[in-house]
Amino acid sequence: MDRQGRLKSPWSPVLSAVREMGMIELERRCAALGRQVGLAAPALLPAARPYDPLPALLTASEFAWLEEAVSQRAELLSQVMEDLYGPQSLMRLGRLPPALVLADPFFLRALHTGGPLPAPRLGLYAADVIRGTDGRFKLLRDHTGTIPGLGHALTLRRLANGVLPELFRAGALRSLRPAREILVDQLQRRAEGGLVAVLSGGAAAPGLPNGDDALLARALGVLMIEPADLATRNGALHMKTLSGLLHVATLIRGVSGIDLDPLEQGGRPGAGIAGAFGAVRAGVLNMLNAPGSKLLESQVLHPYLQELFEPLLGAPHKMQQAEPEDVALASQAPFLAPDGVLTKAPLCFRIFSWHDGLQWQVLPGGLGLAMDAQAGLGLKDLWVFDGEESRMISGAPPAEPPEKVKFLAAAHLPSRLADNLFWLGRSVERLEAAARLLMLALPRLESGTSLPRDMAERGLISRCLGQAGLLPADVAGSALSGRLLRQTLARRRPLAGLVKEVARLVDASSERLSPSMLATVRLALQQANEALPNEEAALPVMLNFAASFAGIAAENMSRDGGWLFLEMGRRLERAETMAETLAILLDGPIPRLEPGLALGIELADSVLSYELRHAGIIAPGPVLAMLLADGSNPRALAFQCNALRACLERLGADDDAETARLLQHELADLAGGGAALSATLSAMAAKLRTLSDRVQRRFFTLLPAAHTLEDEEILEAAQ
Repeated sequence: MDRQGRLKSPWSPVLSAVREMGMIELERRCAALGRQVGLAAPALLPAARPYDPLPALLTASEFAWLEEAVSQRAELLSQVMEDLYGPQSLMRLGRLPPALVLADPFFLRALHTGGPLPAPRLGLYAADVIRGTDGRFKLLRDHTGTIPGLGHALTLRRLANGVLPELFRAGALRSLRPAREILVDQLQRRAEGGLVAVLSGGAAAPGLPNGDDALLARALGVLMIEPADLATRNGALHMKTLSGLLHVATLIRGVSGIDLDPLEQGGRPGAGIAGAFGAVRAGVLNMLNAPGSKLLESQVLHPYLQELFEPLLGAPHKMQQAEPEDVALASQAPFLAPDGVLTKAPLCFRIFSWHDGLQWQVLPGGLGLAMDAQAGLGLKDLWVFDGEESRMISGAPPAEPPEKVKFLAAAHLPSRLADNLFWLGRSVERLEAAARLLMLALPRLESGTSLPRDMAERGLISRCLGQAGLLPADVAGSALSGRLLRQTLARRRPLAGLVKEVARLVDASSERLSPSMLATVRLALQQANEALPNEEAALPVMLNFAASFAGIAAENMSRDGGWLFLEMGRRLERAETMAETLAILLDGPIPRLEPGLALGIELADSVLSYELRHAGIIAPGPVLAMLLADGSNPRALAFQCNALRACLERLGADDDAETARLLQHELADLAGGGAALSATLSAMAAKLRTLSDRVQRRFFTLLPAAHTLEDEEILEAAQ
């Protein structure tokens, strides 16, 4: 509103579009926008209403003034930062009190180098500003450490364009694309061919939904990594990948500088990267922003900073600091309240800028945040109009084209992600195997007959349940009934634990799952959780989830590094489970194996195939051929070994691929029958566990294979 209480011109067409749309439809679009952002940022945690569909608006002249003011303040803070960690002349001349600077916990003495680094210590900056009743903008706070919200600022516009096209008819907006491309170009040029990545801190910034790091990485076309993905070697920072260590040249930091280097700052080793400070000091790592930059956010330093514009820049400050009375009278903007009605609240504009090597660039957009954190109001996209007055255009402007993301081969997949995908595949298979075994066990244990075949089946099932960890050892070794099994399941809730682990790994691997795959898997997980209070009734739902997961992984994932590790995890788990189960079912002389053979066909979901091939007549030869050596049966052990061999060959693990090939040949020999089926299958399960350990050492922990020390190595270690 202006001083006369009339609606300002930029808002008129926006609110007209809202009235035409209706409040019910606007609320639906708001929910759709939240879902779209959630798919773009898989790590996003659900919130009641994280995004507001109505934008925050700036005219061209307002943004031009803010652009100059924010650039001026960023340049001042950059020079102050270089001085405090360099010659410290400002403290020696008394322009900044040493007692305030040196006592601040965010002043990191370990980063004082006495001179400049190859790149500016302050490369990114954000300012929170408010607009007073007189229309003037004033500074509320600086962001110089981690820069919260930049990922949302670069993403919301593109997603809102597709969800709320009616609002974009309000006028011609300044595009974010040129500014984003300048930022991407600057990051890549500064990295000089090295890796550029976003270092995720995990937790959300105050007032923002989680997932900003993931949105920023996708907007810039770079990797998002965590401290556990990184290691320091020879003074430089490297990412642990499938092919070894990859040099990291530039990091956009989402982790507090205090926690960044436990070697020099203390704290938990897993929370940071030992040796990171040394890489920054040596100039081999460019970090945006350099650790210790949060010092400039200190409110006690602001009065002194305001006095430095003339000495350092030769010009007075353009933007004044907001006083408490200014905050109380900040301009208001319309918001969609949680109850679905329009309300108004004081608005804070968050403006982002970065240094391009010559000067400061300001993003022609940003975020609008409600200053009343208790109101539950959402985050706004900030629009900057091209002209002073909005002009009507026909239809929505064309959406920005998809971003070109540099393809990374399997060798550059972070070890952490490969590990998560590997165990996600194993956990889904483990859940499916448990559901199949319980669906087979419950009706047979309920029969209660004392016929020899039924008693033999119940004994085998009890041992299989114990082997799978669904029953404790003392129960599995005793006479088991359906009632006792149900009581044990109700007390231990093994399926609930497996579903929880799958959900955790889905979230941990979400950045490598497509939006449609992630939405489908999460919906299936939600249905599984809703069915869990009754674990027996939930068994078909668990099988449906496993089938949905396998199908969408086969159809929606490209056959690169991520899929390879998901597939390896599934095949290893299925092979190991099948070998251990068959070792129990086939424990005995061949003439007495009929109960175990029948159970094996059912557990492998191969009843129909067996009936069509062999008229349902259970005989050792055909059953062993189908379960062990049939390369066309996706439940056979040979099929799993062949799939493992193919994955390992593509990853360059030729020695492990040879192990899988030898297992496949061993299975072909075993299908011919033999007196030691159970012992051979148990030994095969042990070999598969060893192969799993080798995969983890090779790709995830990046450790050399264990071996016995030779005499020369012992002597060398002693010296």
